[in-house]
Amino acid sequence: MSHGSHDTWIAQQMARCLREAGGDAFLDVYDIKTGDDWQDRLFQEIDAADELVVLLTPFSRDRSWLWVEIGAAMKVRKPIRPILYGLSIRDLVKSGNAGPLPSMQTRTLNEFDTYLAELRGRITS
Repeated sequence: MSHGSHDTWIAQQMARCLREAGGDAFLDVYDIKTGDDWQDRLFQEIDAADELVVLLTPFSRDRSWLWVEIGAAMKVRKPIRPILYGLSIRDLVKSGNAGPLPSMQTRTLNEFDTYLAELRGRITS
């Protein structure tokens, strides 16, 4: 799960919901230990993941590592699941920092339950 450090609490709640829905969630605060090469670990996890959930907020949109993780997921053709909180795709486009997101279906944090239902459907099929 990609997020900015200012959004850690929200990301933790989302990861808990992902697990409750039957998925697995890699979250840096839980899964990267002292002394780990965190960059190497992130790329390993992206390679192993079925998809990348990205939490985009006003705090995270300008974080370079969030965009690196999106690019890494795209490189290995992983689906990207953008979740927006406190901003819109239009806001990202206006800021010049939308990357590939305008062509993707996004959900707001208020629609996270919709994403979870979609995830459950992918897990059970």
